[in-house]
Amino acid sequence: MQAPADIDRIWQITKAIEQAAAVGEWEQASQLASERSPLLMSLGATQTPAALDVLKQVHAIDAQIAQAAHNARNELTTEYQAAMQATRNANLYQRVAQF
Repeated sequence: MQAPADIDRIWQITKAIEQAAAVGEWEQASQLASERSPLLMSLGATQTPAALDVLKQVHAIDAQIAQAAHNARNELTTEYQAAMQATRNANLYQRVAQF
């Protein structure tokens, strides 16, 4: 069984990850997840009902963050592709305009 302080720390870090993800601070979210990971890995199989409730909430938040990260990656990919196309178009214009 884990000490309540460990579960509380996992919860605090999870909420910080959620906040970082909400504002698009993915590097910060990643750093916090790396900090939280050893705490999660150290949990024993036997937990109090209250701790299990917190861990279920952590899991639900993690699923939401994973979906948000997926969506953000897709948006960034689209923006990158548009920027690359704009660069190609500008290069083409420069070549044509030189003649």
